[in-house]
Amino acid sequence: MTREILKDHTSHSWMALQNAVYAPDGAEQAVWTLSGQRKRPWFDHEHDPLRQPTPTHSLTRRQREDRERLKAYFHINDDL
Repeated sequence: MTREILKDHTSHSWMALQNAVYAPDGAEQAVWTLSGQRKRPWFDHEHDPLRQPTPTHSLTRRQREDRERLKAYFHINDDL
């Protein structure tokens, strides 16, 4: 039964096994096939449209000073 499901390359199961970012419908796949572009956006993990943005932390001057004081106190040499 699994072989029959995986014969359909537009199925969500096949896309999940191929490590796709999302499973496009047939119309979207047809547009990309006809446009002649080789790279498919549903396999692009660098520019994943559904990935949540990475949170960035900006420390205040006091927080940086406190962190440096704690690193000195505990003899921590890494720069995290």
